[in-house]
Amino acid sequence: MPAYRPLTSIRAMVLLLLVCTVRLLHAQPYTNKAVYDSLDTRHDLSRPLIERYFITSNHHWACFNRGLIAEARITSKEQLELAEQLGIDSLLATASHHVGDAFNGSADAALQLKYFYQGLEYAQRSGSPDYIGTAQKQIATVYKTLGDLPRALGLLKLALANVTWNNQVNRVCCHLSDCYRLMGQPDSALYWAQRSNIITDPGSDPYAYARSYYMLGAAYAAKGERQLAEVHFARAIEIADSFQVMIPLYGSLVARGKMELEAGDIAAAIADGRRAMQVSQAGGNLEGLIGASDLLRRSFKTMGQSDSAYRYFELRVLYADSLINATNLNKLQNMAFAQELKEREEARLKEQAAIDRANNIQFGIIALIVITLGIFLLVFSRTAVVGAKAIKNLSLIALLLFFEFINLLVHPFLGELTHHSPILMLLCMAAIAGLLIPLHHRMEKLITNMLVSKNNRVRLEAARRTIEELEAKPDQAP
Repeated sequence: MPAYRPLTSIRAMVLLLLVCTVRLLHAQPYTNKAVYDSLDTRHDLSRPLIERYFITSNHHWACFNRGLIAEARITSKEQLELAEQLGIDSLLATASHHVGDAFNGSADAALQLKYFYQGLEYAQRSGSPDYIGTAQKQIATVYKTLGDLPRALGLLKLALANVTWNNQVNRVCCHLSDCYRLMGQPDSALYWAQRSNIITDPGSDPYAYARSYYMLGAAYAAKGERQLAEVHFARAIEIADSFQVMIPLYGSLVARGKMELEAGDIAAAIADGRRAMQVSQAGGNLEGLIGASDLLRRSFKTMGQSDSAYRYFELRVLYADSLINATNLNKLQNMAFAQELKEREEARLKEQAAIDRANNIQFGIIALIVITLGIFLLVFSRTAVVGAKAIKNLSLIALLLFFEFINLLVHPFLGELTHHSPILMLLCMAAIAGLLIPLHHRMEKLITNMLVSKNNRVRLEAARRTIEELEAKPDQAP
């Protein structure tokens, strides 16, 4: 025994090491990083499902950074489908946020909120404060877009109390800075912009890095500190241009150009305006084109070049009309996208309902078999004496189970036949019950008669053995 215990401990330790080794071999370093999937590996079905999810998620992130809205919309739907197959709440939360991002613009705020709140529900189920804070931040961005800045600030502060990931702390602080700047509070805007500057490696999250410097430049510009603003705008432009991050790039160019125009440096303003035009045209960003053309219009007007100013004024009007048309087209695309998501959700719910119904039918069959076997074992047992009351109770349970089994079995057909009319379905189920109850009474009577006969035989046999034992006792006396 003393030699056995150390051997058992050694075996347990070896087994534990083997399990840990297998887990480490299977644990792939899946990370969140914006990587454009140019090789289409996310559709490679030979890869593990979890790997395809992260490739798809990172591809969506890269599409968002590049301003590829249409591709990001398609990718978000694929990401949500993969997350539903995996059934992991944290992944479902992220996928819901990405679907919400696909409904960009204040006109689709209701759809955005629907999926952002769905993401919050998944995040709360996961129990992760970081996912909860991320969802709160996503909801806050909608209210910021709608101009409800106080409500956005409240949600962002709730989010900041939850998030610990650097990339999400950065984004929450950037939104806080933006809200305070829009509210005319440049000191608070600068404070939160400085708190957002926590990404040290631009390659790890170029959007966060560039966005932080963009917010710092905007805050310094709002305070009238041009030199500091120029330094931070220049860094934001450098990183955003290197990593093809659209929003901070054209935003910094236009913001720096406006600041230069106000300071009288018209040549620099025109240079930034033209660069912003090129960047926005390459990315197909109409908002950037409107801002850049307006900056150039004002710059040439200040220089007294009315022809050039009028040319960019016409371009601005053209881009504004295009933005309206694109917004209307985007609404139609979003409606189609929302309908597609709705149909997919309905199909998923029907499939789940069919699975649940099949499981319930199986459970009903098992329960019926168990109860039925129990009754027959009691009836045909040679020794057990069971009262009629017990059989009556068991038969009643069996009747209820059988009725529920019939209900599960015929409910889909009755629904189609009666078009889910409650009255008609109630009448049909009452008719089924009317057929089952007489059958139940006959079966109960038959089983009770069999039980009485069996009990009589058991009692007679017991009495006979008792008499024989009593008669044998005098013979055995000394």
